[in-house]
Amino acid sequence: MSREAVLELAERAGVDPDELLEWWSERAAVREFDGGQSRADAERGAVDDCKQMLEVGAWVFGPRRGPKSAGSTATDHDVRKTK
Repeated sequence: MSREAVLELAERAGVDPDELLEWWSERAAVREFDGGQSRADAERGAVDDCKQMLEVGAWVFGPRRGPKSAGSTATDHDVRKTK
């Protein structure tokens, strides 16, 4: 039920359903393991988190941000100087 609600939210908001599902799943996991909620309660609460995030416009989607090295394709071998 909750998964379907997230897909419906994504469609209404015009966002990538896979990204919203991923965010929802992460929120549900946090609610379950850190918050001590049952999985069903955690998933329902995570739907509410998605709704709030979309209403406020706290956009977490788009290009991933992180250290510049996170996007690097160089391996250790590529950056070591060889003799």
